[in-house]
Amino acid sequence: MNNITLNKNLKPASEVEPVLKVRDLNVAFNIPRGQAKILEGVNFDLFPKEILALVGETGSGKSVTARSLLNLIPGRSGETKGQVLFAENDLLLMSDKELQRIRGNRISMVFQNPQSSINPVFTLGEQIFRLIRLYLSAAVEDLKQKTHCSQKQAIETIAKEKLNEVGLTDIKRTLKLYANEISGGMAQRYRIAMALISSPEILIADEATSALDVTVQAHILKLMKDLCKNKQTAILFITHDLGIAAQICDRVAVMYAGRIVEIAETKKIFANPLHPYTKGLLKAVPKLGKNEPLSFVPGIIPDLVNPPVGCRFHRRCDHIMNICRKQKPESLKFEDNHNVSCFLYKQNHKENRHE
Repeated sequence: MNNITLNKNLKPASEVEPVLKVRDLNVAFNIPRGQAKILEGVNFDLFPKEILALVGETGSGKSVTARSLLNLIPGRSGETKGQVLFAENDLLLMSDKELQRIRGNRISMVFQNPQSSINPVFTLGEQIFRLIRLYLSAAVEDLKQKTHCSQKQAIETIAKEKLNEVGLTDIKRTLKLYANEISGGMAQRYRIAMALISSPEILIADEATSALDVTVQAHILKLMKDLCKNKQTAILFITHDLGIAAQICDRVAVMYAGRIVEIAETKKIFANPLHPYTKGLLKAVPKLGKNEPLSFVPGIIPDLVNPPVGCRFHRRCDHIMNICRKQKPESLKFEDNHNVSCFLYKQNHKENRHE
């Protein structure tokens, strides 16, 4: 995890216009016990050619954030407020018909459970052929002219190339299979290949490498880094694995109980974590070559039907102050490109700290 390589093509955030702006995103789910406030006041920017990690424990709201960006929260079961600005449009205000032109085309997503997002009625070949006809018609025609093959042969050739890029083998056989006939790892690689066909401006990868073995995982991570470098695709990389975030991501946003508590360049957040939750997460990561007992963050994520007043982390925090129980901490700029939501860094509240 010490070998952190940042994207050298990434300009400082102040010099580049974000490709995606998320402002005051709030999501609540209606459940029998009441309304669960899953996301509260989520703010972040995503820049071209950037890989931004969204990290946190299970239940912190990472996957809900991902689905909210494409307005995939069902209206009957949930309530979404705020702004998700893309190409000067608020995605949360767009109709389903308008969003269809963006989903899977300009913004693609790889879901946490890949098999559930593969149509079980059609073969893998039928599904990827359809996308190639839709998004790569020019490439198909070009290949037909160069090789004097049929359209069907050209589509099959491109499909094989795309599936080979994500490490799939025995592709001729694979194209004939259905979703229920492939493993989780194969499904994940297939979905990544499908998501990349349109050369999207944004790729949302929700635990995209969690079902893969180490070798294939490394291959996919390299593929994503090359995608950023060569096609200016921005990636929101959702993971619970800080080790992977250190390898691939330019910035890291740490989420706890539906709030982003810290966001900074990867190198900064690993060298100088500020929020007590971030520090706890980093202490829980095994260190190569060191036989040390693993630390952990005591306690559990709070009940979001009745979340604690003030800072949602205060019940698990070793640095709790009186104000933490009463007020929600604002995002403070600690230094350039490093923000933290914690009263420890607000001087006029220092006197409230418990002895």
